[in-house]
Amino acid sequence: MFTSKNLLMYIGRNALISLGVILVTILIIFFIKREIESVTDNIVFNNKLETELKKRTELLSVIKHDAQIVGNNDVLISNAFLPSDNISTFINALDNLASSNGVSQSYRFETPVSLAASEAFPLSTIAYSNSLTTSVRNFSSYLKKFESMPYFTKIEGLNISSQDKSGWTGTCSISYKATLITEKSQ
Repeated sequence: MFTSKNLLMYIGRNALISLGVILVTILIIFFIKREIESVTDNIVFNNKLETELKKRTELLSVIKHDAQIVGNNDVLISNAFLPSDNISTFINALDNLASSNGVSQSYRFETPVSLAASEAFPLSTIAYSNSLTTSVRNFSSYLKKFESMPYFTKIEGLNISSQDKSGWTGTCSISYKATLITEKSQ
């Protein structure tokens, strides 16, 4: 029989069941939401790690490639920095260069000056000047070979003058100022 008491109990029981189902559903949704956030955070973290790993792998491959290029040339580079108190090998190279190109030369070296910006590897510069008597053709050959010398040097100024009737294409006097970078002597 349907009495109002039975009807209220029936509605109350169904309401409690519905409320329980809603509560369980909310708990399941909350749990799934937390799991989705956790998985998403892990995916984002793994993507960041993967990106970082790619960057480091690229950097490592660049370093490996550069190391292969350098190879044993680090010895050549360290030998290119002569000690500032003994530049005789550079002077011998200049003499050999002049004699192989048929050039007469007269050079003068100044006192070494420390480079302030090189604390890790103490360097100094030695300014020098060189006066040559030759033709422009021989000087061109001289310069090509000068450029391939295994030392850190640069020409800062060049002066060509001639008293020859054919002008500067004949025999002329050439002078240049240059700088030699050396290892600072202690």
